[in-house]
Amino acid sequence: MNQENDFRISKDGYFMKIAEVVSERSTCIKRKVGAVLIKDSHILSTGYNGSPSGFKHCTPLTCVRQNLKSGEKPELCRGVHAEINCIIQAAIHGTSIQGITTLYSTHFPCMSCLKLIINAGVKRLVYKEGYNMENKIKKELLNESKLNVEQLLT
Repeated sequence: MNQENDFRISKDGYFMKIAEVVSERSTCIKRKVGAVLIKDSHILSTGYNGSPSGFKHCTPLTCVRQNLKSGEKPELCRGVHAEINCIIQAAIHGTSIQGITTLYSTHFPCMSCLKLIINAGVKRLVYKEGYNMENKIKKELLNESKLNVEQLLT
């Protein structure tokens, strides 16, 4: 990097900030998550967590997980995760994510999303906040996969 560009934010920082803005569209009342899928420094798609398209959003009165601990009984949640929405949006619009793609997510993905990210062929995952990181099976999946995972420390 030359000196006249030292003031610029890194590409990782730039795309993570976009993921953070995307998370502000989340309809989840428990956790706001945003994701951005990048290829060749260009945005392919974005996604945030929330109810399926066209469905009512969760409220403190209707969220079945409102009084549960974080990570407890995720199968009860009606929401679609940001990472899944991001990959779905690429598919809906006919955008190939094959090749060297990076997924930026404000949070480390859950087990289901991690498997989807690996199967979709994403090459690199950059996340900001850890989430349920002590999961042994997640660690085994990552060790067996070719997914490059990095936490962006700011």
